[in-house]
Amino acid sequence: MGLLAVGLLMAAGIYGIYNVVTEPPDRFQRAIYPIAYEATMLEASEAYGMEPTFIAAVIYAESRYDPEAVSPQNAQGLMQITPDTADFIQRNSGITGDFTEPNTNIWMGTWQLSYLQSRYLGDERLMLAAYNSGQGSVDGWISQEGFDIEDDIPYSETRNYVDTVLEAQQTYEELYGSGLDRNP
Repeated sequence: MGLLAVGLLMAAGIYGIYNVVTEPPDRFQRAIYPIAYEATMLEASEAYGMEPTFIAAVIYAESRYDPEAVSPQNAQGLMQITPDTADFIQRNSGITGDFTEPNTNIWMGTWQLSYLQSRYLGDERLMLAAYNSGQGSVDGWISQEGFDIEDDIPYSETRNYVDTVLEAQQTYEELYGSGLDRNP
């Protein structure tokens, strides 16, 4: 093999590695951003007027699709719902069942996000902040003169959570399409 051929092979290999590192193929991205319980997500999203990719992104941020996930605050399941929140949702939505069961958890979490969407007039950053840190916290922040949801979330965990969900939603849309079509 000539020196030129070796050089070309090395250049092609470096270029291939560069592309995999800087722009991972969809299959790698899809492994990082999985979809599970798609039928339930689609049904619940449609029933409550939510974008399926938004629900997928919340599940990603909350539990990384681990149905057994439990937080230090005792939030449980795919969408990390606390027992108190589950009681509130059951009283107000008509959804019944074990809130830790994955499909029920998705229905409850989607209802909760729809409720927050109405409460915060569709502002996704406020919705997500309230989903993460509670309505009382968000109501207190927005009652302060000059509060800007883009810049003034006082809890770093909540700020990071909001950004993570919105970035994940964009990635889900790029990988699966807005309707979570597995082969857009």
